[in-house]
Amino acid sequence: MSVREAIARRTRAEPAHVQPEGAHDKLLQAAERLFAAHGYNGVSVRELAAAAGVNSALVAYHFGSKEGLLSEVYRRHCEKLNGERQRLLAEARAKSRPPRLEAVLEAFIRPALEVAGGDEGESFTRLRAVLSGENSDLLDKLVAENFDRSSALFIDALCECLPHLPREQAYWRFHFLLGTIYYTAAGPHRIRALSNGRCDPSDSEAAMRALIPFLAAGLKTPPAKD
Repeated sequence: MSVREAIARRTRAEPAHVQPEGAHDKLLQAAERLFAAHGYNGVSVRELAAAAGVNSALVAYHFGSKEGLLSEVYRRHCEKLNGERQRLLAEARAKSRPPRLEAVLEAFIRPALEVAGGDEGESFTRLRAVLSGENSDLLDKLVAENFDRSSALFIDALCECLPHLPREQAYWRFHFLLGTIYYTAAGPHRIRALSNGRCDPSDSEAAMRALIPFLAAGLKTPPAKD
């Protein structure tokens, strides 16, 4: 019997109103684990409920739907990340106006690398990768809901730091910044192998010492002429 078959057999039959203690959080924990392992389409509501040890009707009771459950898993991770980014950005603004470019970059990068280095961060990174390959429209929706406001704040900050840069170029360069951070967090094994272990993105301080000057130099480059 496979693990997923065993999970499905554990589904309970109690009424939805009979709620085990902590059902809401148990569903979130089970959903994050199973979605990261099998994707959104590869896991049923019954399997999610069985893994959490609750009645399947509680998925709708607490989250409205399977997509609602996924959205809450995603939101909880993003809320922590965005909150820390905005706190660090406020500190950078308090120290100088406009803020230093390197301080803005650290405010954006540090929370992402520190989160990615923990067990929860690894699970969330896997979840994002699985969704990207399986259901890019759903991932785009989740990213827009959770990151558009935060991204706009940082694009504004970059424009303050780089007044010579047309806003269109700021969008491009922010896009490239996102790609660099995501690959650093999602593909650490590659640079470990190339460097024979001398470069390890799980060491967030070492990664930032290398990454921030590199990105700052690229962002400061004069825009290309037509």
